[in-house]
Amino acid sequence: MPKASTLPHVDPDGVSTNEDIVRIQSSLQIMSQSMNQVRAHEHLLQAAGVRIDKAGIALLFKLQRHGDSALRVTDLAELLGVDPPTVTRKVQQLERLGFVVREADAEDGRATRIQLTQAGRDTLERVLSAHREFLARLFEEWPDKDVSAFASLLERFSENIRIEMESSRD
Repeated sequence: MPKASTLPHVDPDGVSTNEDIVRIQSSLQIMSQSMNQVRAHEHLLQAAGVRIDKAGIALLFKLQRHGDSALRVTDLAELLGVDPPTVTRKVQQLERLGFVVREADAEDGRATRIQLTQAGRDTLERVLSAHREFLARLFEEWPDKDVSAFASLLERFSENIRIEMESSRD
């Protein structure tokens, strides 16, 4: 007799899955709702000692992920899944705060490239550090081997999501 976790489940659309997939789906929904709450973001910023909105942090993070290469507004818009005017307004705000600078694009004089300043890097690092501290508290009671296994599996899962999302853009 199969384990309960492998029994098929048919959702209202007639898609057959197994109970593990249903459990994963439920857990991802809880994680998404919890991590995207305004209160959670405000608590994180308070712990980091910075004042910046979620969109600003997301933009700084995308710039950091691309290292020293400055990005065009259109590139940032695509990475963030928003329209270029939205990015332009956010860049202007972050520029006033001293977190980013705009530079003329050497290849296209009409375009500008956006780059993190040291203040932007420092601010982002404080937020990321506060987030790591939050995550560490969540895993305090877990054995190290379980944390390591979870990290490996989550990396693998995240990579599959990234690949799937990139292929769906093509």
